[in-house]
Amino acid sequence: MRIGDELYFAPGIRFSDLDKSGDKLPEQFDKRIRGYYLNPAIVSAKSGHAFASGVILVSCIDALAYFYTGIGDVGERFRSWCIEFLPSFSSEKYASYFYRDFRNGLIHNARIKNGGEFTLDINCTMKHQGTIISINPLYLASEIDKALSRYIDCLRSNTGFKNKFVELILKDFKFELKE
Repeated sequence: MRIGDELYFAPGIRFSDLDKSGDKLPEQFDKRIRGYYLNPAIVSAKSGHAFASGVILVSCIDALAYFYTGIGDVGERFRSWCIEFLPSFSSEKYASYFYRDFRNGLIHNARIKNGGEFTLDINCTMKHQGTIISINPLYLASEIDKALSRYIDCLRSNTGFKNKFVELILKDFKFELKE
């Protein structure tokens, strides 16, 4: 996001202030994901905008899956991340439906496929009837929040994992980090 002449990595963190050594980068990344994805998704859902909230959350999952796995194949990384981190999508079957109908439907067709929906009318993350899935974005945001916390803890405690993360950040944001 640009404010005036400054490009921001996260709310309150300019790209020029990004910790390229990696010591503070996990916390800076946490602020990015919460500030640009999770918090806006929660605000949208609480305002009655379940669909908009869900779109933001699917984008958030895409980003987290990329940085966590580094896997090039988007389908594989999205599904495997959901299986590992989102209890409601821990089976290959539901992770695949979520990827195909929600992620691909939203990104490629501006819709959710096969009758799927984001709704605030259920009291759980995901409800299914056969292959039709309903997702409450507030509950999904909670699952993503826990997954993000696990990821940040992993970045703090595992130097090798953190070093790979720093490499990805420096590569992906090469343009923004030019001095």
